[in-house]
Amino acid sequence: MTTPYDLQALLWEIEQRAQGAVTGADLAGMSELVLDRLGCTTARQAYDRLYADWALLPRGGVASGLRAGQVLSVLPLLRLEGPLLDARREEELWQAMRDHGPADETWRANVVIKHGAWGLRHLTDPARLEAALARTEEARAAHPPGTRIRENLDMVHAGLRTYLGQLGGGEDDFDAAVDDMARLAESPDLRPEQRLVMDAQVALFRIHQASRRADEPALAEQIRVLEGTLTRLPADHMDRFAFESHLEAARGSLTLLRAQRTGRFEPAAEGAAAATPPHEIRRRIAALPPDAQADKLVEAGFAVGQRALLTMDHQGMRESLELREAALELLEPDDDRWIRVTGGLGVTHCVMADLGFAPPAEHGLHLDQGIAWLRHTLRLTGGPHHPLWGGTGMTLARAYRLRGDHARDARARRLNHDAARRAGLECLRAAAWSSLLQSGTAHAAETARTAGAQALDVARWCLADGAHADAVRALDAGRGLVLHAATVATTVPEMLRDLGRPELAREWRAAGSVPEVGEETLFTAQAAVAGPSSRLRRRVLEALTGSPRHAGLLDVPTPGDIGRALRTMGATALVYLVPGDVDAPGPLGSRHGSGAAVVVSADGTARALDLPHLTVGAPALAAYRASGSPGRDAGGPPTDPTAAPEPAPGPGTGRAALEQLCAWAGTAVMEPLLKDLPRGFGRAPSVVLVPMGELGAVPWHAARLTGRRTRGHACESADISYAPSARLLCEVAARPAAPARQALVVGNPTRDLHHAGEEAEAVHRVFHPDGVLLGPGTATPAAVTGWLRRERGGVLHLACHGVVRQGARHSAHLVLSDGRLAAEELTEGAARYPGPDLVVLAACRTNVSGHGYDEAYSLSTAFLVAGARSVIGSLWPVPDEATSLLMYMTHHFMSRDGLPPGAALRSAQSWMLNDRREAPPGMPARLGARVRDIRGDDLTAWAGFTHLGW
Repeated sequence: MTTPYDLQALLWEIEQRAQGAVTGADLAGMSELVLDRLGCTTARQAYDRLYADWALLPRGGVASGLRAGQVLSVLPLLRLEGPLLDARREEELWQAMRDHGPADETWRANVVIKHGAWGLRHLTDPARLEAALARTEEARAAHPPGTRIRENLDMVHAGLRTYLGQLGGGEDDFDAAVDDMARLAESPDLRPEQRLVMDAQVALFRIHQASRRADEPALAEQIRVLEGTLTRLPADHMDRFAFESHLEAARGSLTLLRAQRTGRFEPAAEGAAAATPPHEIRRRIAALPPDAQADKLVEAGFAVGQRALLTMDHQGMRESLELREAALELLEPDDDRWIRVTGGLGVTHCVMADLGFAPPAEHGLHLDQGIAWLRHTLRLTGGPHHPLWGGTGMTLARAYRLRGDHARDARARRLNHDAARRAGLECLRAAAWSSLLQSGTAHAAETARTAGAQALDVARWCLADGAHADAVRALDAGRGLVLHAATVATTVPEMLRDLGRPELAREWRAAGSVPEVGEETLFTAQAAVAGPSSRLRRRVLEALTGSPRHAGLLDVPTPGDIGRALRTMGATALVYLVPGDVDAPGPLGSRHGSGAAVVVSADGTARALDLPHLTVGAPALAAYRASGSPGRDAGGPPTDPTAAPEPAPGPGTGRAALEQLCAWAGTAVMEPLLKDLPRGFGRAPSVVLVPMGELGAVPWHAARLTGRRTRGHACESADISYAPSARLLCEVAARPAAPARQALVVGNPTRDLHHAGEEAEAVHRVFHPDGVLLGPGTATPAAVTGWLRRERGGVLHLACHGVVRQGARHSAHLVLSDGRLAAEELTEGAARYPGPDLVVLAACRTNVSGHGYDEAYSLSTAFLVAGARSVIGSLWPVPDEATSLLMYMTHHFMSRDGLPPGAALRSAQSWMLNDRREAPPGMPARLGARVRDIRGDDLTAWAGFTHLGW
């Protein structure tokens, strides 16, 4: 006999129970109530009955729309009992509710709220999450801010966006949603217990943000906030267990960050309680519905494994495996949580094999089992669009490498090493996808943070195996991902039009338009435009999977592609400088290998040159890092933001360290490299350097040579340019020269750089008298960007202050009159400037990255992305007096001898090195009077300037 039911009465009962729901038993009681009232034993039976009864109603009537809304309100509670994945049925119900339900906007909003209250976990597809967001946004539009129902909708909206950010990787939406949740947590309408849960949830999200940014102080602070909140949350609260599990994982992350900073692995004891035994974990979650139990087992398995890893606890690792296996029994393979659990199982087995958690006889079994789980997980993720694809692939690659290293016969070793290279190269494509997905430079740099280190790992495997072309592919995959994403943004509309998606192209252009820059510049918070959102980017990337050029979005140039670019530019070779070091052992092996130069010649071949003394731990490089830059501030390489500040060394200390650095750079790298490169008759080799990691702080062109055939500095024996990546080099090489030779010269816009003003006046009067000269009061951001928008080709010379702020939203900017021009103004959005032929940045630290060395995101590279063919920038705070002479002479050699910018800079630097230098005819007297005052052996006077591009 079928049990009769009153769905409206059931919803009322659920609401009454929800008011006081605190424990897991309360939650389970609500789902059991639904089954009891419907007379069903399983969630599937209940859903089938509700749907069948709704389908019997006359279609198109209010009753049908009303009942559809009621079913949608109950459905999330049924999902607590088990997965009910039926997109077709659910869309039918939403359509009926929209088209035929009561016109009361409050009723419609309440359906959205009830469905969103418990309904997040089943949405594992970004497209379905987008649909849920669209419904929520439609309901929000009908209710003014400040009302209780609007706040409830805002809460659902924020929750959906945080989940979408975690599921799809869009950090901009995640961060904005967390800020919304923090604001909503202050609502006076929340009960004290609700506010506690909200505060804990916000702290947990802030922990995720701090971990993503590797911000140790922020992570420690949010851990303290979460610990304090949990002391006030009831012991039997349904959410407490999840918060405790995530807190345990956060403590582990903090320990790892501290180890990276100090070099000592010391698990933090503060706030940490004794580990909860697995049987107690199972007891605490036994009252929960099955689907909720699966969530708690997943969380507990991760937390227990994290603790066990930090304490080298074999039994804890086994318990982690048991908890994950128990979660797997409650899940289905098409559930996104299945992928996370199997990936965790794979990692745990591999770590147990590598770190000796298990008896030696079991190591091989654990490694084989781990590889099997990781391969299964990688297949299910489906590609780089999944946030777990890259990490899973890299772990699998390291596991293959480890198995090959321990293989007893040569064939097994070779097969596993080959598999490691393939998996490693493939997973590096995920870093490109993640960077393309992010809205804004800062978010893209955060997601690319580990790409450089992973690329070095894979490249070292390739070099050890003699696979030099693969090493090139690996190295470039970890370089300049933010710059690549910014370059791709300009080609998206064209690709979408080719696919027949003009409406999406228009949406992209509209979202990426950058406003005119005036007194309120992009630098200010009010005008912080970051371009198309990650939600729009995800839709575009998915649409572009059908484009013939899709592979170019994720893949790097081949050696053949690089060779063609080099021939176009008249260069001899592109050279990656790869540091060799042995790091402290970690899960699945440590990075190890000799330093090397990976050389791609103009004929498209790749080879490696062993450089055993090229290490980031070299004493000269360490001393240079410690001394700071040799100019007027500590400057220099990016520093650890968590380290205690130290007194800045005097200029003499920095200059001495620079001299030692250049001596080491010569003997360790440039002498053997230049000896190895072919030399044309009567022509110096032209080399494009891509220094990996911290090697980017070294002025390689100033390396001191002491060989019999080559003496002096490297720039006297070769044309040396730099490139952030082969990707960008190939893109720049394809740019044709513009016929126009207009010039904009900016000098001393802030009135405190006297020699910069003289330099600008001289460059304008002698070399570009038909150009525009701007100075104090006129050299505004709007004037510079306006010129960039109008002109195609020509020269932009900027003699002003340059500032770099590590990790900031606007990481580098030029200080102009009444405002600042940020690098992000040049790279964000969907449109670019026509692009000058040459940009001369006669300012401090304009080729220093504020987002890490391998990202190489600086003012110099931003101008390359914006369209320039050639850029001259600096590595440290340059001395005003010497810089004015060097920049004048660079223009002199371009104008008098017709040299391209890189060769002209080289000639100017050689002129600076010569203590017998003479002022050339036509040099203004004020500059000429200082010609003999510059010491040629003072590297700070000339070595800080670098050339990028043609």
